[in-house]
Amino acid sequence: MIRQPTASHFRRLRALALEASTAPDLQAAIAVAADGLTRLLETPVRIAPISPTDTAAPRRPPLAPWLLATGPGALAISQPVTEAATDTETSFLAIGPERARVALGAHGGVEWEAILDGAWTGPRRRLFLVELGRTLGSALQAPALRTEAARASAVVAAAYAFARRLGRIHAPATLHQFIVDTMAQATRARLGSLAVWDETEGALRIAATHGYPSVLVEHVRVQPGAGVLGRVFETRRPLLVRDIAEVEGARGRRPRYRTASCLALPLITNGEVLGVATFADRADDQPFEPADLTTARTLAAPAALALLNERLADQTRQLAHAATIDPLTGLYNRRYFFTRIEEEIERARRYGLDLALLLADIDDFKQINDSLGHLAGDYLLRQIAEVLKRSVRVFDVCTRFGGEEFAILMPGSGAGNAMIVAERIRSRVEAASREEGPLPPHLRITISLGLTVLAADASAQELIARADRALYRAKAAGKNCVRME
Repeated sequence: MIRQPTASHFRRLRALALEASTAPDLQAAIAVAADGLTRLLETPVRIAPISPTDTAAPRRPPLAPWLLATGPGALAISQPVTEAATDTETSFLAIGPERARVALGAHGGVEWEAILDGAWTGPRRRLFLVELGRTLGSALQAPALRTEAARASAVVAAAYAFARRLGRIHAPATLHQFIVDTMAQATRARLGSLAVWDETEGALRIAATHGYPSVLVEHVRVQPGAGVLGRVFETRRPLLVRDIAEVEGARGRRPRYRTASCLALPLITNGEVLGVATFADRADDQPFEPADLTTARTLAAPAALALLNERLADQTRQLAHAATIDPLTGLYNRRYFFTRIEEEIERARRYGLDLALLLADIDDFKQINDSLGHLAGDYLLRQIAEVLKRSVRVFDVCTRFGGEEFAILMPGSGAGNAMIVAERIRSRVEAASREEGPLPPHLRITISLGLTVLAADASAQELIARADRALYRAKAAGKNCVRME
């Protein structure tokens, strides 16, 4: 049995409380308190979190009215407890035959208790436990607040650095990975994922993961309202889960997870949910706390803005690309051709390079269109476009110049190489199969081509005019041939 506490025990307990209150952080304060109590009572004392499922745990103690804050982390003691403890005062005790448990209150988002080995029966011992709980319970507040203040400052600094770095990332995959990695580190999560809303599929897709290979979930699609991800997306509200089994409709804990706790929050900007970030397995194997959610929310705002900027940039790229593409053939259009021909002429002159221009025209296209209809004519235009793309280099510029006419810019090609390409195009068009299209299988389709190369002082209009004259000569020569000027 633990010996009767004396007045010296009470004085040393209060001194220990003052020492713990000046510790730099909560964990240091707990270590000081546990070590000091063990030496003071000559019996093992542990200070540990109270499990939320422990129904036999003592309740949180009230604050000690005789502990007054006198400055950052400092405490002053007025009057100690000298009378017998009342039922209210002892409600935060749990005394058993082999140990006693004393609740120390919630600090850092966690309920703590002191566990003392031995028998603690008798009024004097109970009175000591009452003072222990109230004294240390209040003493732990100061370092807990210092810890939270330091963490808040760190979060603000991290959010500022996070936002600045986001503005410098332009590759979507890199952006997604940076978001999930940074938020996972800030919330102390071993595992994390970032799901973004895919408008084309009408579902969430996993864009990046933290702590496990993304290949495991790259084909996963989550519908709004389905599971934790879908629920957070649909409700637009974050979810802090201590035990996933308690979430209605959620799957049980999977083998790759070490804990049952998780954290999920939507990334919202301009009233639109752009994605959902989820995190699991806190590094200390404890459940996630409200402080973790606050940290994640701080980073969620700049992350959502970055996702919005990425979407707008992608839409801008798509619109710019669409403005340069002929919708029927998929080749570049006339507007893009005139932009590129000026650029290529300037580049050819600056670096002393050759530049060839081919103009091609489908022979007798109007007769085919009039006799077989516009669907057949559209099919033929698409077929010719495919032949052109397969016959030139990847950096050559294939365009639909207008109607049934095509233009091909060939940077770095002289007359000899350009003539070889032109003949290749002519022969492939003539030999192309019509078996699967709306054209008669044995219909003979030919193409005429005019070729020219850039002269030293020629303008873009002069280069086009020379190619056009060569094309006219090919038509006059009986079609289905190449002429050069």
